[in-house]
Amino acid sequence: MATIKGENLRVMLGDDTDHLQCVAAATSCTLHCALQVQEDTTKDTVDDWIEQEPVGLNWDVQVEALVISNDDEEYRPGAMNIDQLQVGRVYVLRFTRTAGSAGEQNRDAVADAMQFTGSAILNDLQINSQNAELTTYTAQFTGTGELTPYSE
Repeated sequence: MATIKGENLRVMLGDDTDHLQCVAAATSCTLHCALQVQEDTTKDTVDDWIEQEPVGLNWDVQVEALVISNDDEEYRPGAMNIDQLQVGRVYVLRFTRTAGSAGEQNRDAVADAMQFTGSAILNDLQINSQNAELTTYTAQFTGTGELTPYSE
């Protein structure tokens, strides 16, 4: 059985598909796709089961990362940091598998069946700061259109 390690699934974001960057110091990411259904049962329905009809699709992405300083040479180069995120802004997002090698920090996207791209708005940015623990943040993006598979 072939498995994919968590560090090799990344969220990349930017202004367009030519300028995508991984989220710096990410600790986890989630892609969520949902089908919205509505009850379609009427008085004419003869069985006891409630009938459902698809009425819409939606998707969202959540990424959690460490808050790092702007001069952090290990994580910052070539990656998106919290100070570059703006609530209400629309980003191009790509949920992708990456390959890591020494010095690359799992940031190079590779061709894979699990690759999705779409536009999403950053609708929630939460900073978590617990006493005596590392500071983290959670960024929640909501899709504003289609989420499409892509291939390099």
